[in-house]
Amino acid sequence: SAGAAQAEPGSDHELRFADVVMDTDAHLVWRAGEPVSLTATEFRLLRLFLMNPGRVLAKSQILDHVWHYDFDGDSNVLETYISYLRRKVDADRPTGLIRTVRGVGYTIRAS
Repeated sequence: SAGAAQAEPGSDHELRFADVVMDTDAHLVWRAGEPVSLTATEFRLLRLFLMNPGRVLAKSQILDHVWHYDFDGDSNVLETYISYLRRKVDADRPTGLIRTVRGVGYTIRAS
């Protein structure tokens, strides 16, 4: 049987961006064919980026979607998880996909 990485392109449980592939049903992620191990929160965060490629997401939007609450005050929890995600998804790569847009929020961009 074909592995999850061989899922039909564009199947509704698969999200792709650049060389990142996410199987939302199996809760699996690959970068350039290598498996990436994510916690549930990191997975939800990455899924939000993959569903909005190139779109700049405000910190408040991300907190609302990933943590499901209106966040008032310190957004360190988000910055912490962005750094965890970068360490895992963008590890050892000269150009990261997860970008900070100063004063606005974050986005996923290939270049």
